[in-house]
Amino acid sequence: MPWSPNPPPKRDSVSSGGRSARPDLAQGYFIEPTLLDRVPRGSALEQEEIFGPVLTVTSFDSVDEAIAIANGTPYGLVTGIWTRDLAKALTVATGVKAGQIRVNAYSVEGSTGLPFGGYKRSGFGREQGVEALANYTQIKNVMINFG
Repeated sequence: MPWSPNPPPKRDSVSSGGRSARPDLAQGYFIEPTLLDRVPRGSALEQEEIFGPVLTVTSFDSVDEAIAIANGTPYGLVTGIWTRDLAKALTVATGVKAGQIRVNAYSVEGSTGLPFGGYKRSGFGREQGVEALANYTQIKNVMINFG
């Protein structure tokens, strides 16, 4: 079933805000924060970047499966990992293809000035930090044989 901005309540939806009830937002496409559970793997909801207050929740049974799920999309901007096990967090952070990994936090607080950019279809190059300087340089190699 295609996703609707105002889905009916159903058991797969943990919390569905749908369209905003605010009259001043009635003419726009505004969605209240929405949390969706049991989203089918490979569906558009799981695969696409939804730039809005919509979050899908996917269950997994192992660290390897979690990494495979995270890497199973064409995008890789930011990954959030919540765990008390630092070794597990570092294993996931190493395995996931994303430009930014945040452990036990998912805000920009403290990240000002750090390189910003994604993997795959989630961005090209880097913004901020020393790595961003490469976007403004052109590297040339000149070899001369005098012999």
